[in-house]
Amino acid sequence: MFKRARGGGGGGGGAVGVETARPRSDTHTNSAEFILLRAADSDDPAASFQQALDAATNGILQNPNNPLAYLLAGRAQIGLGPHVSADSMIAASLAADSLLTRAGEMYQPYLEEIAVHRENAWINLFNASLASGDAGNPEESIRLLETAEAVFPRTRPEALHNLGVTYGNEGRFDESIDAYGAVLEVIRGRIEEVDSATAANWRMREQNATFNRANVLTLVERYEEAATTYAEYLESAPGDVQALSGLAGALASGGRADSAQAIYNSLLDATGLGVRQYLDIGVGLYRSAQSVDTAVVDPRPIYSEAARAFRMAADISPRNRDAVYNMAQSLAEAEDWEALLPVSEQLLELDPYNPQTYLLRALALNGTGDQEEAITVYTQGDSLDFRIEYPSPALAPRTGGGGVASVELTNNSLDPGTPVEMRVHFSGDDGRDLGSVDVRVEAPDQGVTVRADADLSSSETVSGFYVEVLSPR
Repeated sequence: MFKRARGGGGGGGGAVGVETARPRSDTHTNSAEFILLRAADSDDPAASFQQALDAATNGILQNPNNPLAYLLAGRAQIGLGPHVSADSMIAASLAADSLLTRAGEMYQPYLEEIAVHRENAWINLFNASLASGDAGNPEESIRLLETAEAVFPRTRPEALHNLGVTYGNEGRFDESIDAYGAVLEVIRGRIEEVDSATAANWRMREQNATFNRANVLTLVERYEEAATTYAEYLESAPGDVQALSGLAGALASGGRADSAQAIYNSLLDATGLGVRQYLDIGVGLYRSAQSVDTAVVDPRPIYSEAARAFRMAADISPRNRDAVYNMAQSLAEAEDWEALLPVSEQLLELDPYNPQTYLLRALALNGTGDQEEAITVYTQGDSLDFRIEYPSPALAPRTGGGGVASVELTNNSLDPGTPVEMRVHFSGDDGRDLGSVDVRVEAPDQGVTVRADADLSSSETVSGFYVEVLSPR
């Protein structure tokens, strides 16, 4: 859904302190400094940084009012971080934060140097968070990023950006919104301080954070804020179809159907759009039709426009179950039975174990005058041995490619334990087949629903899928 940040630039200042003591060299601080000079290049860096920490700690014990000892102990903790576990790195970073704070309070001239050491701790934590995220451990990644912000707060946008992404992917939407807001505050407050290359990187990051924040605001139904945020983004990217569709969706959901309709009509006249963009437009139009006051406005023409958008998606990707199903649903709402008849037949090929498919087919038949066949089809849907339906959303594409499709299987009349084998076919934004994943579940007790997930690894982004039942048929 969203992109994580990698790399970046910047730097920062420090808190204002009060000079209360002067640094003093002694046997312990000299030893710590000597070890720190060589620790990173030693045969065993972890052991070397630990020795430096021990020496600096002994310096603190001997002279608790020596800011140099606190500074060196903080540096040793930071150096130790990349060579230990994530939990130990977090603990070391927080300890370094406390030590450096104390050194700065005791001796104000250290503050500029302390800011550099804090940024080094931030870099260690940020890089470790990327490794955790790549290893599929989002909770650990979040803790590392949160610690990075604790030791070097509101100075660089990258950790905040990745927090926004990871919070969002984990369903922590309010925290995601706050993190993206902090990204924008940092960038807009500091962009004049950084070099031109960093400024260019940050401006791109500002765009991404603004767009992502608008997306999440929509998810939590804060539609007015979402519309405002999409509009902010569109100031720098006026032709972005996904943002225009998002803006229209926020306007429609917020009760401004006319404004949304104008945007959607313009988008449908555009060329070169992909499956996902047409699906977004169709969903927005469908929601717009649902939101109108039917005593004043006939929603059927809007549903017809939604069907047109879904048809464009299905023309690109005929095996995209969502595109065909949504087209059929929109045509049913528009009461366009003639158009629904062939679409319902197409849907029956893609989704033959879903009772809703048979209902849509029966509505089309009934609407075109074939009541007897409509009853037969409806009865077929009501007598399936098992049914396959989908959660919302059923498809979770990954930013870097691939994704997960989720299926809900309910046992109507199979013997419990009967194996049900399914093949989930995935397609991309241009309609090409991206591969398939086989999933096997055992039928639960009758009347019970089980969920199955099909996870496709691919370098390309997934935009659609359909389920083929291999057995039992």
